[in-house]
Amino acid sequence: MYKDTVTAILTDERAAFDAFFGPEADTWATLEGISGAEQRATEFHHVMSDAQARATELEAPTLATLFHGTFLEHFDRFVGDAEVIRDAIRAGQADRALGTYERLRRGAFERLDFLSDRLALIDG
Repeated sequence: MYKDTVTAILTDERAAFDAFFGPEADTWATLEGISGAEQRATEFHHVMSDAQARATELEAPTLATLFHGTFLEHFDRFVGDAEVIRDAIRAGQADRALGTYERLRRGAFERLDFLSDRLALIDG
């Protein structure tokens, strides 16, 4: 059950990443583009916060203790960065929003792949 729930959370995150870093990513990767992306940033923050809440509620089996700690740490970065992007856009700080967006974009998919690979090593 743990693995199924984590897999569902990672699948939801990948969809959010695809939307946030997908087709319009190059448009948003400009000061002008990121300034107009508040709705997308808000949606991304919502999905990441929801995923974090779902992950926090999980009780990890003994064999998944180390994985679970890494899984939870993952959300600290992504939820925090999503919040920074959203708040910076709202405050008219496009340069701060863009810098955070670019940093987050660089490692987002690799982080999901890493977690998926580690999850596959857990029995049961």
